Amino acid sequence: MEQNNKKAVRTLPFFLIGILFVLLSGLYGGISALDAAAHFKDNLLFVLYELLFPASVITALFAALLWSRKSNRMYRAYAFSAMVLGVLYLAVMPGLSAPDELSHYSTAYRISSTMLFEDPLIRPAGLTAVRASDYPLEDMNGVKTPDIPEDTEELPEVLGNPVKQTTYRAVKDWEKRYAFSTKPVASPIPDVKTTPVFYLPQAIGFSIARVLGLGAMGLLFLGKFLNLCCYVALTALAVRTAPIGKSWFAAAGLLPMSLHLAASLSYDAGLIGCVFLFTALVFKLAYGTEEIRARELIALCALAALFGPCKLVYAPLILLALLIPARVFGGFGKKLLCILILLLSLVAAVLAVNADVLEAYFFPAAAEQAGNVSADMSHAGFTAAELFSHPFFTLRMLVNSFSARLLNWGAEMIGMKLGNLDPLLGASGLQTLLFALGLVALTLADSSGEKNYVLVPGSKAAWQEEDAAEAGEGTAVETATAAEALPEQESEANTEAALSTLSEQETAGEVLTAATTEQVAEAAETLRELREEEAAEEVLADEEKSGPHYMEVREPGRFARFYALLIGCISFFGILFAMLLAWTSRDALWIEGVQGRYFLPLLPLFLFGLQNKTVQSELPFKRLVPYGFVILNLCVGIRIFALAVLRV
Repeated sequence: MEQNNKKAVRTLPFFLIGILFVLLSGLYGGISALDAAAHFKDNLLFVLYELLFPASVITALFAALLWSRKSNRMYRAYAFSAMVLGVLYLAVMPGLSAPDELSHYSTAYRISSTMLFEDPLIRPAGLTAVRASDYPLEDMNGVKTPDIPEDTEELPEVLGNPVKQTTYRAVKDWEKRYAFSTKPVASPIPDVKTTPVFYLPQAIGFSIARVLGLGAMGLLFLGKFLNLCCYVALTALAVRTAPIGKSWFAAAGLLPMSLHLAASLSYDAGLIGCVFLFTALVFKLAYGTEEIRARELIALCALAALFGPCKLVYAPLILLALLIPARVFGGFGKKLLCILILLLSLVAAVLAVNADVLEAYFFPAAAEQAGNVSADMSHAGFTAAELFSHPFFTLRMLVNSFSARLLNWGAEMIGMKLGNLDPLLGASGLQTLLFALGLVALTLADSSGEKNYVLVPGSKAAWQEEDAAEAGEGTAVETATAAEALPEQESEANTEAALSTLSEQETAGEVLTAATTEQVAEAAETLRELREEEAAEEVLADEEKSGPHYMEVREPGRFARFYALLIGCISFFGILFAMLLAWTSRDALWIEGVQGRYFLPLLPLFLFGLQNKTVQSELPFKRLVPYGFVILNLCVGIRIFALAVLRV
């Protein structure tokens, strides 16, 4: 108890410093909001800040309370933090401000129309049908109201792209500016051709808004909010499932870019959540359970079938299943069978969704003739055959990309440029550095020496292979135990023989003395008690093997960390190769189109592979780092609002 109290006192200054950071950021934001309100003669900007700042302080206080507790239920603190911060990003960056959010908006709208049994397209043009009152959101052509050709603007502007001071006024006055109309009009925005599962939350939100007769702002809010709820549910479940590295998933899920994508219409929210949950489930089976169950295998197959077709570059992650010991599957043969089932699930899903994409990658001439080349690939200058036949050129492009863009990818992954890679809105350079240092701190070893235990549900069979191995190693101990138990066994046998002889004498009619009768009764009672104790011990042993019980989390070895790092690198270079193939033009000096957000699903895997066992720390970084990320996100949110209200 004294040790726990000592640790609580030692970490208290970190939580207090975090609250102080929010207060200082609030002072900066308040000055900017006052300046903007005075300059633009719009008091709404300061009124909004009067809501933002107290909410940030209250969030910081609750986060300090939750993350300061030393508990195995980290997922609760994470779920609260991610949900509140997601709503914060949804508020300070409204509209269609996230990367490629216009295309995600169009796709979710089309799926929503299908859900409502409406025609999702305007025929014969084949364009997505949207309500006339929702059309001004995308405003690519300067026409604000399709029914009134005279209602135009000189500079077409998508709401929230970029975010500036007029964006907040437009959101507030939207329903006054544009009359509600359900008349379908054609949207010029192309949709995304991928698995529709990751658009279900957004589409459900759109459908609810349309059924309730809500306007464009209600439509956007419900679509984004349900997407955020899906992200929080998946990532919190990953934090809860993982027996090791809960802080890795929590920290990666609390990065500004992760939360910004979660609070948007982007399918990256569901993609990140599924990859996190798949990785956490593999860790659970590898280090925190005794036997795989059918539902866990089904979950692995379902998750792989979801994220694999969405982005093929993450498909190598299914090879992480090789980290799971054979005894968890019930033998090496069953392990191979389960991995084969997992692989077939991925391949079937990829072929069902990405057949045209694969054809365009490897057979561009045939794909172009068939009309299967996407807009993103139409300007690409390379084919797979060319890149494989010129390995030194491919290597040179990789080296150039690393030297020129590696730091930018890292900063973008953290969230230095949010929105559509907006250089003004996002984490500052100092904030980005603090986020990076927090990730590095999670690779340090914990010197507390505490052992982690997980509750294992009832398993149908014991670890027969491990028991056999332990039996082989402990032969001498078992022999000594058997030698000690031999006198007891002989005594029990002698007692049984004596009782049998006395019983035969009594049957033959011989008269037994009273003393002898008492001895016989005592011996029989002693024998009965011994047998009851043996039966109770057997039942207890069976419960420990097959019933719910706690087990110590197994420690990953060096080979496991190296293997996980290798799998992460395969996906990393797969992203680079895919963008070199599908996006980079022939006159480019490095690989084009790569964004740091593509590496977010791989971050927990890299943190696992980079664990440092030599450098240790007494500080509880598992709790301090996620809490620090909450504080930094609050500061980032205040900074974004402070800069946006001064932006014309």
